[in-house]
Amino acid sequence: MNLLLKRILLLMGGTFLMLPLGASPEGARALVDQYKIENQAWMLQLKTAKTLESMRVALDKKPNQEVYRKKMIKEIGASLKQSWTLKYSTWLIENTDLGEKDTNYVVNFAEKFHLKSKDLSRFCYAVVYSNKPVHEKKKFIELALKNIKDPKQNGVATLSLAVVLRGLGDTAINNARRLKLIKSAIINSADVKLIEGVSVGDVAMEELYKIQHLSKGRPAPAIQGVDSSGRNVKLSDYKGRVVMLVFWSSWDVSLEETRNMLKMLKAVEKKNAGKPFTLLGINRDWITNLRQIEQEGLVAGTTITDSDEKIYRDYRVKTPPACYVIDQEGSIQFQGQLGTFAFLTADSLLTPLKK
Repeated sequence: MNLLLKRILLLMGGTFLMLPLGASPEGARALVDQYKIENQAWMLQLKTAKTLESMRVALDKKPNQEVYRKKMIKEIGASLKQSWTLKYSTWLIENTDLGEKDTNYVVNFAEKFHLKSKDLSRFCYAVVYSNKPVHEKKKFIELALKNIKDPKQNGVATLSLAVVLRGLGDTAINNARRLKLIKSAIINSADVKLIEGVSVGDVAMEELYKIQHLSKGRPAPAIQGVDSSGRNVKLSDYKGRVVMLVFWSSWDVSLEETRNMLKMLKAVEKKNAGKPFTLLGINRDWITNLRQIEQEGLVAGTTITDSDEKIYRDYRVKTPPACYVIDQEGSIQFQGQLGTFAFLTADSLLTPLKK
């Protein structure tokens, strides 16, 4: 290892630096298989839980990602120069909460040793969802694209860049570039498989849908459903009001995180009392679970039950909690994580501009 790389890695101070020598592709493959089996069993138990109590019991049995993260790092950490490790670095990023330092570590190894790897384009797609700032993801994928010669693999990396650029906003210039990249990815790699049978073509069509229907300034997709009491609720009922759509359930994050989120939403509702503001929750719990949570006095605003996840699909929400802020004319003005930017968007829409 050259002196420059040693200095970079020592400055990172990541978990990988503490690893003993010795690793094997067989051991790494076995870990992936074991995690997949355990996770599938857990998801089945979670989906079949009919009560809030059984849901909470199932949540406690979630496979421990931290254990798998440490085991995989131990398997591949001392051999990251070897080409076979790149696909398991991909797995680490996609399936565990890999910290910023360790993420930087594996990305730097990919940049240093694996720019000619057949697995590089797939690694690019993992980088899209990694623990790195948008501009750093963009920089790495653009570098990878200069080194990937195979058209099919180039298409995967091109799609990865299009997805990353979504994080730079919905400007006309940015969306035009994204559309060009998506078209190239479809032409070169539509049938290439990514995660769990999902193809480049599938992801590309999703990105097109988001640009055409879920970008800032686009009319929000219609919503029609019922709340836990069976009352009909439509998004169009709230035209003339600022609507904060919050997608959530009792099992997407820990119970403590769910409670904190709901407390935060109650504070937002209280702050905007008397203003033309509506907090509209979209919940995918079983209806009995939602009713029990409401009985505990935790839920703010109006909540639509969406256990079949139709509204989730219309708004392309896959990792809740997620938020959309919709203006008085029914157009999307924010989409992303629930937090400061969502609240600031709502505040700006509720505060008339001064002359």
